[in-house]
Amino acid sequence: MRTHTCGDLNASHAGQTVTLAGWTDSKRNHGGVLFINLRDLYGVTQVVAAPGSPVFPVAEEAKSEYALQVTGKVTLRPGANANKNMPTGEIELEASEIKVLNASQPLPFDLGEHAGVSEETRLKYRFLDLRRPRMAKNLVLRSRLSQVVRNYLYALDFNEVETPLLTRSTPEGARDFVVPSRNNPGEFYALPQSPQQFKQVLMMSGMDRYFQLARNFRDEELRSDRQPEHTQIDLEMSFVDEQDVARVVEGMMKAVFASLGEEVAPPFREMEYTEAMLKYGIDKPDLRYALEIKECSDIFKASEFKVFSGALAEGGVVRAIKGEGAAVFSRGDMDKLTELVKKLGAKGLVWLRFKDGKWESPTLKFISDAEQAALKERLEVKDGDAVFIAADKAAIAAPCLGGLRNELIARLKPAKLTKWAFLWVRHFPLLEKDAESGAWTFTHNPFTAPLPEEAHKLDTDPGNVRSAQYDLVLNGVELGSGSVRNHSRAMQEKIFALMGYDKQQVQKRFGMIVNAMDFGAPPHGGIGIGYDRLIGIICGTESIRDVIAFPKTTSGACLMSEAPSAIDERQLKELHLKITD
Repeated sequence: MRTHTCGDLNASHAGQTVTLAGWTDSKRNHGGVLFINLRDLYGVTQVVAAPGSPVFPVAEEAKSEYALQVTGKVTLRPGANANKNMPTGEIELEASEIKVLNASQPLPFDLGEHAGVSEETRLKYRFLDLRRPRMAKNLVLRSRLSQVVRNYLYALDFNEVETPLLTRSTPEGARDFVVPSRNNPGEFYALPQSPQQFKQVLMMSGMDRYFQLARNFRDEELRSDRQPEHTQIDLEMSFVDEQDVARVVEGMMKAVFASLGEEVAPPFREMEYTEAMLKYGIDKPDLRYALEIKECSDIFKASEFKVFSGALAEGGVVRAIKGEGAAVFSRGDMDKLTELVKKLGAKGLVWLRFKDGKWESPTLKFISDAEQAALKERLEVKDGDAVFIAADKAAIAAPCLGGLRNELIARLKPAKLTKWAFLWVRHFPLLEKDAESGAWTFTHNPFTAPLPEEAHKLDTDPGNVRSAQYDLVLNGVELGSGSVRNHSRAMQEKIFALMGYDKQQVQKRFGMIVNAMDFGAPPHGGIGIGYDRLIGIICGTESIRDVIAFPKTTSGACLMSEAPSAIDERQLKELHLKITD
């Protein structure tokens, strides 16, 4: 049906007769001659229909997004008419035959520019939205990079294994999507939140190195970087430690970015979880920017300012962050930043501006000259800077200043230190208290192992046990999460016991994996890397919906297929279900 694509032709094809197929991207009449830009996935070629030629009436008929087949001779554009901004800009196709393969109704939005068009409209007509070059490019890139990932892992003797999509419900941090079993009335499958247990069992089965581009499902609140179904590069390896996993992942990222002409240099920076929270107030800091939170409790240990002295007396901290150039912020700006940290849990925010060689602040009279001098030195304050101080429990001060740091980056737009800032954040707490029940629960994953030197604390201080858990962060986004796993049944059951599970409950809910631990389970570890997030970062999109072919809205709906939808009474009866108010 075609001899070339719309992105193939150049000056070397001049004089050849070719056939193209694609869509009418645009059309213009210049001096009676019709020029059609014919577009397909690969590019755009200019088609010329001269007045009086047999093809002219068909060219006149063609409107936006008509599917056309065009045959003609490739000719060089006159020098002044050549378009150096187009790969095919040296040539044009003098049409000798144009066939309308399919007409198009008037478009619901302009494919060349969707500004002002709601995302709902774009998602409803996704088949049109995906014709736009930017969207098409995102999906092509996604496809190509999956091949890079596969080739890299195959070269390291990984085996691609598909794990079940119909499994049982397990507590992995979010609500499950459940599927009723027709053959087992009253029983349900769950769609996997991750292949966690199956991939660990694969290691216990001797598979040694596993991967898949896994589809995962989580019934949770949606946002720009979350979907109810997502794809992750899922890895698991036997007889490894944290560094073994890191070397494989870093090599994979290097290969992915090299395929794009970008350079990232392993080994990636590493940071303890406690250091990340102290310096950046968040466990996924964006290290493209230099802003750091500074511990200032020692500066204010004898402070007469009750905000500081009161927090320190209750075992809290006083920490500060500098906004370079933030002295230009108005009082209204400062009030908005104060409201921001209050929403994050702080009681308030102390701020000081340094202008014309002196401090300005409504609280300056409570801060001694010595404290002002020490603060200026600690944060390396220069004229035009502002300092923001939080005094509270460390668990509150850290995320408040972390959120403030992100807001300062957004407002001040400081210079980037690098284009791609990878970071390993390591050794998260193994357990934390559930906010509702007060019981111990896992911070990341119930199968994560404690660090060997920390395991003894499980008996006396379980809230302060560091784990072999690690996150991979890229440009302030949690790209992946993984750990070295428990391979001892005794250790796994001990952790479950702290979480309130007795042996019968463990056997009922996790029997598959704990039973396998009884038969020489090897030390193993792995990671799941968010593929949608990775592609979104590379493409520079604000939402992962722009790198997924058919995403859901923030309410979990597919506007094009109109899912979810009701099912009829016959289906309900077969599934032994009844809808109640």
